Amino acid sequence: MKGRVRWLLGGLLFLTLIGAGAFFTQARGRSPALPETATIRRGTLRITLSAAGKIRPRAQAVLNFATAGTVAEIFVREGEAVRKGQSLARLDATDLELAVRQAEVAYLTQQVVYSQTVQGPKPEELAAARAAVRSAQAALRALEQGPDPTDLEIARLNYEVAKNNLWQAQLSRDKTAGSPTASSVDLELAQARVGQAELQAEVSRLQYEKAQSGPTEQQLKAAEAALAQARANLTRLQVQDPSLDVQLAQYQVQQAEIAVRQLELRLEQARLVAPIDGVVTAVNLVEGSPAPAGTPAITLGDLNHLEVVVNLPEVDVAQVAPGQEAVIIPEATPDTRLKGKVISVAPMGFQIQGVVNFPVTIALEENAPSVRAGMTVQVQIAVARRENALLVPRRALIARGGQTFVTVMRGDQTETVPVRIGMRGDTMAEVLEGLQEGDVVVVPAAQAGASGTRVPGPGFFGPGFFR
Repeated sequence: MKGRVRWLLGGLLFLTLIGAGAFFTQARGRSPALPETATIRRGTLRITLSAAGKIRPRAQAVLNFATAGTVAEIFVREGEAVRKGQSLARLDATDLELAVRQAEVAYLTQQVVYSQTVQGPKPEELAAARAAVRSAQAALRALEQGPDPTDLEIARLNYEVAKNNLWQAQLSRDKTAGSPTASSVDLELAQARVGQAELQAEVSRLQYEKAQSGPTEQQLKAAEAALAQARANLTRLQVQDPSLDVQLAQYQVQQAEIAVRQLELRLEQARLVAPIDGVVTAVNLVEGSPAPAGTPAITLGDLNHLEVVVNLPEVDVAQVAPGQEAVIIPEATPDTRLKGKVISVAPMGFQIQGVVNFPVTIALEENAPSVRAGMTVQVQIAVARRENALLVPRRALIARGGQTFVTVMRGDQTETVPVRIGMRGDTMAEVLEGLQEGDVVVVPAAQAGASGTRVPGPGFFGPGFFR
């Protein structure tokens, strides 16, 4: 049993040695793997910054009615191209139109008044004013002089006549009452004549007493006021320099004109007009319904001129300036490349999650049918460009002890040399010192899971493992 085990172990060891010998023999017969290399050449080095953003129209307009009202007409629909100054919609403005017409009439009236004021008073107006003064003077003078004797005598005689009429009416009534043939109607008529005579006698008595007492203080003040008003009117008409009246009339004309303009503005606000050339992107109106208060009525966008706004952190924005070229890549069509140019950098940043960002606006210099406003895009901004630069792949750079090295092929041998690097792009870097055009450098292959790169040695398990 033990002999059989020894025999099996020996066989396994023999087979292992044979396999290993064959393997190493094959390995020694193979040529070592050649490293990846790159030839140093001159070219253009571009440094880019990338950020995401959304395409939007360069010019946009959000329109709302400045006054409340009912939508009367809508003249456009979504997707329709419009020109600047074109009417888009209007409210029912019947009341405003009537108010404008009324204000225009008032304005014309004030213009007529102004013309009359400039021309001055007419002769007949002066004659009437002088006559009014004379009449007021005569009325006041008559009141101040007291009752006229003739008027007083007339009042007394009227009172005497009234008393006689009363006595006659009383006698007639008594005679009718004593007559056996008089009816009740005759008696009532006689009594009515007595009552009328009594009333007339009382009126005559009061008029006689009033004529005797003369004018009251209130009558005198009223007459004085009437005279003062008549004189003031005459003085106003007789003014030789009517500049104040003309100026007042001019102000009234201007005030009426302002009222017309205010109502015309309100009438204009009842109509939406396109402020730019563009395309209608939204219509939130319904004919016959009130104009919306919380949402835009109509929005416009200039879809012929698009732009992208991206937010760049403060560490990058210092490299960006207007005029720099950019490439726009839509996420929906990643194979599309559109030219762009930086047109503005915000002078002030804003903070997002502890990082200060600055909005940068890039204008699209070309368009594609598949690209539309609102799409998400990646923007690559060319912040630096070096022509005729000596270029080396960044993977060929070796950082060691604060210095940068590259591995240069010298025939069949390699040599590690120090270099001074200038600008660094995404894949290439600028060589300032240490290399010449035509040099061949080793480009280490990237290792999965490794943090750096290395150059493989000539042996299977590394350089010098087997000799």
